[in-house]
This record gives sequence, structure tokens and C-alpha cells, in this order.
Amino acid sequence: MVKSAENSLLDPVHLKGIEDYSLLARVVVDGAMPGIHRSLRQGRGNEFFQYRPYERGEDMKVVDWKVYAKRDELVAKTFQEDTNFTLYLVIDASASMGYLGKRASCSKLRYAKMLAACFAYLAHRQGDRFGLFAYSDEVQQWIRPLSGSGHLNRVLVSLDSLEAKGENDHEKAWDKLASGLPGRSMVVFLSDFLEAEDTLSERLRFSLSARYECLCMQILDPDEVDLPHEEAVRFAEMEGIREISSAPPAIRKKYQEDMGAFIEDLRGKLASVSTEFESLRSDQELGHALRRFLGIRNRKV
Repeated sequence: MVKSAENSLLDPVHLKGIEDYSLLARVVVDGAMPGIHRSLRQGRGNEFFQYRPYERGEDMKVVDWKVYAKRDELVAKTFQEDTNFTLYLVIDASASMGYLGKRASCSKLRYAKMLAACFAYLAHRQGDRFGLFAYSDEVQQWIRPLSGSGHLNRVLVSLDSLEAKGENDHEKAWDKLASGLPGRSMVVFLSDFLEAEDTLSERLRFSLSARYECLCMQILDPDEVDLPHEEAVRFAEMEGIREISSAPPAIRKKYQEDMGAFIEDLRGKLASVSTEFESLRSDQELGHALRRFLGIRNRKV
């Protein structure tokens, strides 16, 4: 099956070479997903947003007549609408997020950072405030929500600096973050969720409030999903010292069943506190995650 040009540009294989997160976000949102512009909130705010082609039947008041006089072309002016909305991007940057199997083109953390860059860029485009909170056993980045081009650049530079290291300490990190969450917010949590499944839902109870939306995006390496190895393998814990040897063909079926059950159990526990959940693979194109994000975000405003 031949991939379309759009899907190719959304594929981590093509995006892994773009080190500049600002450029990457623009390539994905402006280049690879031009149809996503229809989801952006555009109003009659004070800040000019962009020109777009005039559509037949629209109010002629939106036409920029100066441009028409110069270029004989009907274009409409759009403005950013101040939505008084806040997005908080939360990233698990613990050592396990650095895993990269043979079939994926990037680590789980790199995939999370690419998604976060696109979400931040979309928030900026929609006039939202947005912030970043990244942690492992300590807080790596904590940028309070603001808006503007300078703030976007700060968030993207901070994303670039994140490293997968240390053990995750979900409880400690979320106690810090939840105490300062602003009202009327959307929280997007990017992690592999391979631990703390029994305590995480308690930390996300804020999502039960009508003021909040929470979307948890689980990022797994393809190898973690189906255990493809054919020879005996020694597995070493990335956030500890335990090791175990195994023959994957002998345990693959049971492993896949257990992993599927784990994901569904996690989905149910998060649903109990009104938290949305999506399980992604780090070799998966970004379009699905972006559409999921926009669907929830636009439901909130």
C-alpha cells in the first residue's frame, strides 16, 4: 500500500530528521494537515491571524479590499480569538521513555516531544495559553501557561532539552502540578503508563470537574506491544536493576494477552475519573493523535 504525501509527512520516519521543533510543528500542522485549519477557532479578535481564500457566499465584510486592488484576488482576513483557555502538556521523561526498538524510528520520548510540539503550536494558533510540565524522579521542566510567539519558542526549546533519565515518580510530580492547575484547562499527559496504574486515577480526579478535560496518551514501542523477538533475550529494567532471561516465542501469546488486558484495565480506571485515553505506537503517524487532541479541545471551548 502506497502512503499518501500527507501520511508520509506525518510518519516518524520522515520527521525524525527534523531537529528544530518549531519547524517540525509547522511541517506537520501547516504542511501535512492543511485540512486541520477548519478546526481552528477564528473570530473577530484584535490580533490578525492570516489570510485565506474567500469562499463564495461569505459576508463580503471579511474581504481585504486592499489585497484585491493590488492582486485582483479575493482573500479573507481572519483573527485569533482569545478563548481564555489553557492547555497543560505533561510529559513523563523517565528512563523507560528512552526505549527504542528495532522497528521504530524514534524513542518513545522523541515521539512524545513531537506530539507535544504540535499540540503547543496548535494552541498558539488558536490563541490559547499553554504550559509544559516534564518530570521523572524530579521535575525537568515546569513552564507556567502563557501565550504568544516568545512563549511558544521557550516551550519548544525546553522540549528539545528533555532527556529520558531516572525513575518516574508520578505521585510526587502530580501532587505538585495538580495543586496549581488553572481553571478551565485541558491537560494532555504523554507517558508509557507502564507503572502506577493503580494510583494514577486518584491523581487525575481533577478531571471529574466540569472545568477540566484530561487526555492520557500512552506511547509504546512496537516491541512492547507484540514481543517480536525470535531468539532468547535478556531483558534489563530501564528504571531499576532487575534482569530476566526469556524465550519470546514461548511466552509471546500470553504476553500479548496480558499487555492487552493491562491496556484495557488502564483505560477503564482512567474512564472512572472522566479521563480520555488513547494508546499509540511510536511508529504510528501523528494524524490520529492530532485529530483526537483537536476533537477534545474544541469540545471544551
